[in-house]
Amino acid sequence: MKIKYHEYGKGTEYGEDHRLTDNWNPDKDYGNEYVNVYFNIDTPSYDFRTSFETNEDAKKWHNEVSNVIYSCQIEEGTAMEMDRDKCKSGCLYPHPQQISGTIKKNDVKKVAEAIDHMALSSIRWVDIRQTVYDIPDSQYLEYLDSKQDDIRKLIFKFASTNRTAKYCRKIDVLRRVADHVRLQRLFENDGKNYGSGMTIEYVENIADTMVQEGLLIITVKDNCTYIRSLNKTEQKKYRKTIYLPSDRYVRNMYFIRLERRYLYVKTKSNISMAKILQQ
Repeated sequence: MKIKYHEYGKGTEYGEDHRLTDNWNPDKDYGNEYVNVYFNIDTPSYDFRTSFETNEDAKKWHNEVSNVIYSCQIEEGTAMEMDRDKCKSGCLYPHPQQISGTIKKNDVKKVAEAIDHMALSSIRWVDIRQTVYDIPDSQYLEYLDSKQDDIRKLIFKFASTNRTAKYCRKIDVLRRVADHVRLQRLFENDGKNYGSGMTIEYVENIADTMVQEGLLIITVKDNCTYIRSLNKTEQKKYRKTIYLPSDRYVRNMYFIRLERRYLYVKTKSNISMAKILQQ
């Protein structure tokens, strides 16, 4: 039987037969890329309402699936449960209806075929989800730097309100933007489910810069920080004051607030003179 591999978010999800398309190539060399994957399986001895009929059936199935995972040189369990170095080989958590986890893309076909040769289960299809990258902070920072313009536009968009008295919680805007640009990295939650992280902190630094530039207005209430973008009327005044083109952001420009106006400067060397004028 040909195994179906479906990557979500790529092309047409369903074909003319109203079934998931087979749109992922398991034979391609994906290098060192990992992926969140779900092997959907059929286990005749298991019923989702009553589980296995006997403890012996459950034990047999768990023994077989553990041997299959081990034979593929992959760890059994979740990344949260095991040593970081062990996870380099990938990890899978088995359930009678679905075996899921994070493994190298080049191992997906091997695992799918091994599952399909099980005596107590068979493969139905494979769900390919998010790509997971094994990259250091320095390389990830380079990626974020390449997204600076996109991040600025997203911040401005998500902080937009229909009234000047209405603001957005700053942390909500930061998280929303971070969710749009974040790469999922091996072993890193990066503020995806809780707390902060490298992506959110990077987005916050850009938001703070936009506040200094006058593109965002900030306020604090009850120890909570709120922001909003300039409305259309404020944007017109802003462009007129600092000569900012309406169709794009100007890079390598710096702005110094001079009383109620903005002084337009092109290089860092002009900033010292602007500060003197400001005094």
